[in-house]
Amino acid sequence: MKNKNQKGFTLVELLVVIAIIGILATLLLLQLGVARQRARDAKRIVDVSQVRTAAELYFDDSGQYPQVATWAALAALFVPKYMTQLPSDPLNNGNYTYNYAYSGLTKYHMWAELEQSAAALKSDADIDSTGWTGQTQNGADANGVNCTTAAIDCVYDQGQSQ
Repeated sequence: MKNKNQKGFTLVELLVVIAIIGILATLLLLQLGVARQRARDAKRIVDVSQVRTAAELYFDDSGQYPQVATWAALAALFVPKYMTQLPSDPLNNGNYTYNYAYSGLTKYHMWAELEQSAAALKSDADIDSTGWTGQTQNGADANGVNCTTAAIDCVYDQGQSQ
């Protein structure tokens, strides 16, 4: 004889609970990934700003922006006088992109590609700054970064002597 007063969960109830826990865990992991991307993007924005400050200090001392072909050469100019170390991309320890205009070395353009779109950067004036478009330029360590259009997934900083 079967005892009808047995207490416990049926197999269907257990499977439903496991499925719900799986869905919640998946959603949590997806959100953690987005939070990590945003944190890396925030670091990229700060890094570009710090290198810009170092470039401006270099300009104050030498009257021109650095004319370099590699990120390592830029580091040789900035470290240790203007920065303790040149930052690297937080995702793959790659280099950011730095371009300079040949005409008198009075302009430069530097950028980092972001993982998340940033609406605040959509009208970033540095992208279309006057005096930069059409200038002959030399890039340092582009690493496949494609931030040449008015994209909202790039952070730009540009220096131009007055």
